[in-house]
Amino acid sequence: MQKRIAQDRLEAAQKKAALEAFARPRPRKVARTERPARRVMSHSRSVSDDDDDDADDAALDRLARSSASSSQYGTSTFHYHVPRSILPPDGYDPLAPELRATASGPISSRSLVETSETIYVPFFEGLEEQPVVTLEYPAIDAQEEFLLLVPKDVDEYDPISDLLRVVHAVVAHYIPAAQQPQFGHLDHLETGSNAGNTLDKVSARLAMRADSSGPSSRSTTPVPSTTSTPPPLSGPADETESILRSFTKARNRRNGPLFVRSVERYNALLRTLRQDGTITSHLATLGASHGMPEGVWRTIQEQVYARVAAPHVDKLKQYEAFSDYVYGEMLPPFLSEIERIAQMGPQSVFVDLGSGIGNILLQASLQTGCASYGCEVMETPSALATKQIIEATHRWRMWNVCGGPAMEAWCEDFTESDRVREVLRRADVVLVNNYAFRPKTNDTLSLLFLDLKDGAKIFSLRPFVPTDFRLTERTASSPLAILRVEERRYASGCVSWTGGSGAYYVQTVDRSLIQHFTASAVPENTTAM
Repeated sequence: MQKRIAQDRLEAAQKKAALEAFARPRPRKVARTERPARRVMSHSRSVSDDDDDDADDAALDRLARSSASSSQYGTSTFHYHVPRSILPPDGYDPLAPELRATASGPISSRSLVETSETIYVPFFEGLEEQPVVTLEYPAIDAQEEFLLLVPKDVDEYDPISDLLRVVHAVVAHYIPAAQQPQFGHLDHLETGSNAGNTLDKVSARLAMRADSSGPSSRSTTPVPSTTSTPPPLSGPADETESILRSFTKARNRRNGPLFVRSVERYNALLRTLRQDGTITSHLATLGASHGMPEGVWRTIQEQVYARVAAPHVDKLKQYEAFSDYVYGEMLPPFLSEIERIAQMGPQSVFVDLGSGIGNILLQASLQTGCASYGCEVMETPSALATKQIIEATHRWRMWNVCGGPAMEAWCEDFTESDRVREVLRRADVVLVNNYAFRPKTNDTLSLLFLDLKDGAKIFSLRPFVPTDFRLTERTASSPLAILRVEERRYASGCVSWTGGSGAYYVQTVDRSLIQHFTASAVPENTTAM
C-alpha cells in the first residue's frame, strides 16, 4: 500500500511539473523557430559592430555566404504547399461585415516605433536624428514608412531588419528568375537583427580603441557621429554594386546615405516591374504551380505579430495556473504538419477551439486558402486575435495576396457558443490545444464533436478516446464511439512551452465503426477499436 501511495504521489508530481512547464513562458530566442516575445524573427546572423568600417568585398561575400547557409527562415521541418490562386480577386475581403465596419487602418513600422515604450536610437552615420524611408510593396500604391533606428534592448523590434526581410521575400518570391539579377544575388543580402548595436556603442568602442593604440596606431581614425544635416547621397560609383549587396555594405559600414540610396534603387526597379505586369504575372504562375511560398506567409505573419501582439506580450501571462485558461502557443511547423495530414486546401473549413491570439488562424488561411474560425474565452488574447486578423488583411493587400474566404475569431466559451456549434457542422479540421484542460472540459468537447461530419479530423494534445475504450453495447451510445484515434509525435520547435518533442492525437470521425458493430453485434460483444 505504501508503495502504491508513493507511486501515486510521484505521478501527481510529474503531472504538476508538466503543467508548470506548459504554463511557464519560455525565453524567446531568435535563432529558434518559435515566435519571439517582441522582436521580429531573425534567423540570420546579426552584423557585429566589430566588423571593420572599411571591410572589403571578400569579407562581405563571406558574411553573405554565412547567412545564406541557413536561409531566411531555415529549412522547414514540414513543407506543405497548396497550388491555388494567391492573387486577391476583385472585392476580396475575408472580414465579417461588422468587423470591417469598425476596423482601423494598418500599423506602419514608423508608427510602431514612434508609439513604443522602447528606446530607439541611431544606427547609421550621416543621417538625420529621426531618418525615415518609404518602402514600396508588391501591390499598386502600397508603401510603408520605416524609421532607420534600432532599439537599445536586444529583444525588441528592429525596423531595419524588418525592412530588409521584406526586400528578401519580395526578390525571392515575387521576381521571376530572369529579372532577379537586376536586384542582385539573394545570398548578398544580410537580414539579421542589429537590435542593441547602437551607434553610440560603436563610438565608445572606437574611442577606446584609439586611446589604447597610441599616436602611432590608427590614431587618425575618426569616431562615428551623427550629423544634423545628412551629406549628399552616394554618388554614381555606388550604382556599380547590386542593390542587395549595397544594402549589406551600407549596413555593415553604417553608411546611412548609401542605405537610403539602396532603398530608392529598390523602389524604382520594383515600381517598373509592378507597373508592367511582371509581378502579377509571376504571382499567378507561382500560385498555380506551387501555392503560397513559405517565405511570404511567414514574413507577413511576423510583421503582423510584431505590430499587434508583441507590444502586449506581458498581458498574456495573466492566467489562472492549472486551469483551462493556461496559455500556450502551437508554432508554425506544427500547423504545417496538421495541414499536410488533413490535406487542407481552399475548400476546407478549419476551426481552432482555444485560438489564443489567432496566429494559427492567420497561418491556416494564408498558407492553404481555407476558411478559418477560432474561439477564445480569455478577453486579452481574443482581443489581440481580432486586431491581428484586421492587420493581416491589410498586409495581404500590400503584398498582393489573399487567404481564405473567411477568417473570424470569437470571444466566447466554446462549450456554450452557438456559433461554434454551427461552424462545427461544416468543419473539416478541428484543432484543440487541450494539454491543460480539465477532464470535464474534454468531456463537453466530446459531445460537441457529435455535430462533426464523417471524415472530419480532430487534432489534440490529449486523446479524447482513452486507450482502454472498447466498443460494446453499453458504450455504443458514447460520443467516443464515432472516433478513430491515432497517436503521432511532433518534433522539436512545434510548441511554445517546450523545446522538445511530444505526442499528439488525430481523431477521425468514423460512424462506420458503430454501423459495423451494430451489424455484427451480439450481447456484450466486445470489439477492440
